[in-house]
Amino acid sequence: MTPSLGVEGGSILPAGRWSASVAFRYYNSRQDVLGDEPLDHAIIYANTHVYGFDLAVTYAVTDRFDLILEAPFQYGTRQTWIEHDILSRALHTMRAGGMGDPRIRADFWLLDPQRSPTGNISLGLGIKIPLGVDDASDYVYRGPGYRNTGKVLRPVDPAIQPADGGWGIVLAGHAFTSLYFPALPSSNWLKNTYAYADAIYLFNPQEMNHTQTPFADDPRQTAGGDKGLRFDSIPDQWLARMGVSQTVWPSKGLAVSAGIRWEGVPAYDVIGGSNGWRLPGNSLSFEPGVTWSPRAQDSFSVFVPIAVHRHADRSAPFERLGIAPGPGLATIADWELIISYTHQF
Repeated sequence: MTPSLGVEGGSILPAGRWSASVAFRYYNSRQDVLGDEPLDHAIIYANTHVYGFDLAVTYAVTDRFDLILEAPFQYGTRQTWIEHDILSRALHTMRAGGMGDPRIRADFWLLDPQRSPTGNISLGLGIKIPLGVDDASDYVYRGPGYRNTGKVLRPVDPAIQPADGGWGIVLAGHAFTSLYFPALPSSNWLKNTYAYADAIYLFNPQEMNHTQTPFADDPRQTAGGDKGLRFDSIPDQWLARMGVSQTVWPSKGLAVSAGIRWEGVPAYDVIGGSNGWRLPGNSLSFEPGVTWSPRAQDSFSVFVPIAVHRHADRSAPFERLGIAPGPGLATIADWELIISYTHQF
């Protein structure tokens, strides 16, 4: 999801214009979170690194109507023992990369940008198309604790699968407004200050895909072969962010921002079933950022969301089977790095 504040006019395209952007996102999750409590000592150690790239092209059909095509790519590594030999607890690393599921979206500005250049609201509707890699595989290591077969090719965990393999519905919203109001002389010092808000929700109606979990061949870890623990879920996802941006050097197009970011995967989908393997949870982050627009058609930005609260939920199969009663358990990143570049032409 390419960050776009829309406070320098870069996100409003004149009719017939194009923009292209690339965003890089990195995070590392390795600390167990039990309910709302980060644990100093891991219950189930899993060290996950994810490197994501999101390519997007936007075409302005009119001043108020945009068409957007996004193509995500991802590479990830995951080091753990539970996906290999749970008795020996020897750590091994699985790796996977490839294209995620592309998204097509239409956005519409509710106000005429010509008449309302300092504040506007857009709404978007789109689809996610299951064309990405949702069954990437790597080797697990089965030692004396399980069959002692050595290297076995198995699908990687959903945490590093590039795609989820399901059709999806995307709802998006974006708003920004200047905090300077000419009728209020007291707001003169806010001439270069904007408030912004973004929200996106991905509905995934399908319950689970055809991809097995890394440990689906071990009946001890799947409640004797329960389907909800053997196959990956196709979960909903959401992202919401809001904050304030201040242009500190107008002649150079340099702005700084501070906001909050809330994102996660729910335990139960809004539409469709929620069975299948997922580790639901969410994080609330403080999100500082810097945006530099040296020219009207170019914009660079860097954001570093830092988690201030993380929460893990119990998944639907765990609830149904009565497994591990109590709070949910998941590993959730405590910070992220997001870098993006956008060019208009």
